[in-house]
Order: sequence, then structure tokens, then C-alpha cells
Amino acid sequence: MATALFCGDIAFDVALRVARFPDPDQKTHAFENLVSAGGVAANSAVACARQGIGTALLAVVGDDVFGAYTRDFLAARGVDVTGVTTAAGRTAVSVCTLAEDGEKRLVYTSSVSQYPPLERVRGADLAGVDWIHTSCLHPEGAAVLAERARAAGIPMSIDLEPLALAHGMDALAPALSGAAVVFVNEKTAAAIGDVPGFSARHRLKSVVRTGGLRGAALTYGSGEIAVAPPPADRIVDTTGAGDCLAGVYIARSLSGADPHAALRAAVASATYACGHLGAQGGYPDRATTDELLATAWPKRPSPNRKPKP
Repeated sequence: MATALFCGDIAFDVALRVARFPDPDQKTHAFENLVSAGGVAANSAVACARQGIGTALLAVVGDDVFGAYTRDFLAARGVDVTGVTTAAGRTAVSVCTLAEDGEKRLVYTSSVSQYPPLERVRGADLAGVDWIHTSCLHPEGAAVLAERARAAGIPMSIDLEPLALAHGMDALAPALSGAAVVFVNEKTAAAIGDVPGFSARHRLKSVVRTGGLRGAALTYGSGEIAVAPPPADRIVDTTGAGDCLAGVYIARSLSGADPHAALRAAVASATYACGHLGAQGGYPDRATTDELLATAWPKRPSPNRKPKP
């Protein structure tokens, strides 16, 4: 079975839904809540594993109760956490509060669980790995991983978050060079400006631009494929939707889908996830994604073939 390796951050996530945000020196009741593991790498790993792909995570957690919880949480969802080690310090904590009108407020703590140490990245066993995915929050670590991926002939994708751009393109270039896919959101795409030019400069195979509730677009060379999202019953929480999209896109690519089919599966899955609380609360399994695809884009009979009576 194909194996995808995800490298990066883990967090202890708390999601709360409230009728309204409290005023200063007041408190309010959360009518729905969810506690889970989170983080860009961890979320994408779960989304990929839910699609039936062998998935491993290279990461570090703190030696606190949050670290133990997140590690067990991910293992229970099919992620191989053998590569998740413990370091002295705190695991990152993320608290997301959502009001009924969709307004969101996030509080995040930095910690030892942002990115594995360089020696771990250099020594990671890549035998049997068919795809590598990481972020650029730690450019040096991502560059080491990218160099190893290129040497081994392993496709690599990168989640290029807006926060990573603060390092500067010169620092990010070694990790980006020759990547199979770079995932960017609207803010990153706006900062980049000329996406085809950006892709050409870094010799990228493709760039996936996520557009929130407008779907996503895949840029490759001078071409582009756009996929609009299927109709959604409701939007509850968009946290982690981009991570879901990346994980499903990787899983479907490893399953042999062409880029257009992989992107449709990814967009449908991410839209579905937005109807549930929490980053991973609504990540669909493979059968659910297949049902979403059949509903949103039903197969039509070939124009050269008459339908059966």
C-alpha cells in the first residue's frame, strides 16, 4: 500500500460554539464543543489516512498531558505515530471559538511541537515512502526534507501558509524547488501575485490555490483547472478545511487519480468538513467522499453511446 509521510506540527485543539461572544469581564456558555489533535501536518495526515492510504507522521510533542493525548488521538485515526517523539516542554494549544453568525476567534500558543528537530529530519527513514508533505514554517527543516525527497525521487508537496512568507522567498526557495504541489490559500496567493510566474521560478509541477467556499484551482505550467464546491447544507467551521483538501488530494493522487479528479475529491471533502465542528470533526472517509462525488458530479452517458432502455 502507498505510504504518505507528513512532517510538521501538532497541536491540542479546543473548538467551542457559542451563541455570541461575551462582553469584557463576562462569560458565556458553549452549546457545542470538541477536543482533538490539530496542526497543519496532523490534520492533513488524518485526512489522508481517512481515505485509506498508509499515513505516517514525523513530528514532536511536549512531555505534557496534551502531548500524550494528541499522539493517542492520531493513532486512533489510523496515523502511524511511530515517528512522533517527545521533547521537554509544552505541546501547542489552539482554542477556536465560533459564534452562530460564523465569526471565529483563534488563540494559539507556540511550543516545542512546531517542527521536528533537524537531526530527526535528516535521520528519518524514507524507505517505502511514496509521497512527502510538509509546511515551510521551519524553512531549514523543510529544505533538508526537500533535498532528501529529490535525492530519493519522492514527490513532495508543501503547505505554504501566509505565516511562512515572513521568512522571505530566499529562505523558502530551497524547500519549494521542484515540488510536485504547493498548496496556497487566498492570502498567500495575493502576496505571491503572479502564481504562474511563481511556479516557473521555483520549477513547481503545480500549485493548488484554495478559495474557501469558492472551491480551488490547480495551476500547472500555463494551464489551470478550477473546481467549484458542491452545494453545502450548512457551514459550521472552516478550520482545517485547507488541511483536509491537501490530505485528500495527496491520497487520491497516490490512488492513481489524475489531478482534476484528485482536486474534485479534495474540494468535495473539504466542503463536507466545513459542515462540522473542529478541524478534523468532519473529515470524510473514502466511501463518504465517493458518495459526495457521485452526488455533486454524476457520471453522464457518453454522447456516442445510446442509453440502455
